[in-house]
Amino acid sequence: MTDQSEDARRLQLALYAAETRLRQIEQSKADFIAIASHELRTPLTQLRGYTEILDALAESGSLDAEQVGQIVGNIRRASDRMDALLTQMLDLSQIDMGTLKLQHGDVSPEAAVRMAVEQHVDALRRRHIGLAAYGLRALPPIHGDFQRLVQAFSAIVSNAVRFTPDGGRIEIRGQMQTSADGASTVLLTFADTGVGIGAEHIELIFGRFYRGHDASLHSTDASRFMGAGPGLGLTIARGIIEAHGGQIRAVSTGHDIKGCPGSTFLVTLPLTAAIPSD
Repeated sequence: MTDQSEDARRLQLALYAAETRLRQIEQSKADFIAIASHELRTPLTQLRGYTEILDALAESGSLDAEQVGQIVGNIRRASDRMDALLTQMLDLSQIDMGTLKLQHGDVSPEAAVRMAVEQHVDALRRRHIGLAAYGLRALPPIHGDFQRLVQAFSAIVSNAVRFTPDGGRIEIRGQMQTSADGASTVLLTFADTGVGIGAEHIELIFGRFYRGHDASLHSTDASRFMGAGPGLGLTIARGIIEAHGGQIRAVSTGHDIKGCPGSTFLVTLPLTAAIPSD
């Protein structure tokens, strides 16, 4: 009787945990839809507004080359923003279905990281966030998709920028390591002095539709402190890295906006290209 009662209790706890997780997933999906709708509506509103301005200036005959250039630039930025979100959604769909296409070749980890960082130079300067890299030049090439790896590394750097306060620091380190079976792998670490990650979120931040903070605090400025996009970056980064046979995980001592304990993302990628001899 005691064993049956214990089994029933464990089953009840398991069902409760599953129900709680299901509610979290459903809420995360609802948050994602709301945020994605907002992300699409904002540039769409901008596009409509600029086309109306363009039309009004054309009708009044007061349109000049400088005005056209400014309006076209604004329209282009709004359309690029919409395109970026739709591309992320397509990437996520391909990852879910296991159909993500990779164009393999020899990839320099240093070059991929450098190109990823270049996408955030303006934000780093504006936010006065220092960034330093160590050990990347000594790394041998890996066999992978250069553009996809840049995309994954960019998402990790973007996350570090968003959750690191102004004046903070990001460090990227590269090194070789050997797995238990003797295989050589590249280890890249992305460490920041940001707000950190709570223990309850450390395994969930890569999950589909998951957000670690209240969706009502969402900001369309993805580079501002605690700002956010639709929340797909780390999910896609994990999918890309795993498609390369690698792994990504995060470590942090906790979440503290004032204390800023920071967090570190560790990316391990298998080495299939020959290691050059000295």
